[in-house]
Order: sequence, then structure tokens, then C-alpha cells
Amino acid sequence: MIFMKTNEKILQLFKSWWWKNPQKNQDITPAQAKQIQKQANLNINPDLEKGYTKTYLVIAAHLGAEKQQIFEAAVYYLCTIAVNKPQYQQPIIEILGTYMNEHKNQPERLAFIENMLIQSKWNV
Repeated sequence: MIFMKTNEKILQLFKSWWWKNPQKNQDITPAQAKQIQKQANLNINPDLEKGYTKTYLVIAAHLGAEKQQIFEAAVYYLCTIAVNKPQYQQPIIEILGTYMNEHKNQPERLAFIENMLIQSKWNV
């Protein structure tokens, strides 16, 4: 009998701790998720608060890659962005032009850029 009363008291105590304030649905809204992710990114890189890096600038950084395949992919994607987003054509032309001026000793890469520019048929 004492054992049963003790068990009941333990259960009541446990229930008061455990179920006293039942949690409502713990799902977060998409807006909350976006805010959490933004804050996490700012914690990692505080410079993001100033703005974001445009995709074509991230890709342009790969023009200096040693591997030819990475270089060609960067040129391809830069040209694709310029075709699909006319507002980025001028900056991309400047990036590729600067690269071509600074790397005249790499005729294979210069030829690849020229061919991609011709194939892209930009509306410049």
C-alpha cells in the first residue's frame, strides 16, 4: 500500500514537471526560418550585412583557377548569366576584358573566351 502511494506521488511530481506547460506546435514559419538562417550567416560572415556578393562575381573568381576545366566552366557560366541577365552584361564584359588584357601569355584561355563570346551572341 505504501508503495502504491509513493508511486502515485512520484507520478504526480513527474507529471507536474513534464506536462505542466505542454509545448504548442514547435514548427517554425518560413519567415522565422529565413530570419534564423540570415542571423546564422551574419554570425559566420559579418560582411554579409552590408550586402551580398553577386553570383557572377563569385564565378569570376574562378577565372584564376589552375585547372583548365574550372576556368572554362567559369567563362561558360559568366556568358550564360550575361545572356540571361542583360543588366550584368557590361560588368561581365569588363571582367572578361580585364582578364584577357592581364593574361595575354595564355593564348589557349584567350581563344576559349573569344569563342564563348562569339557563341553567346549577346545583345551588346
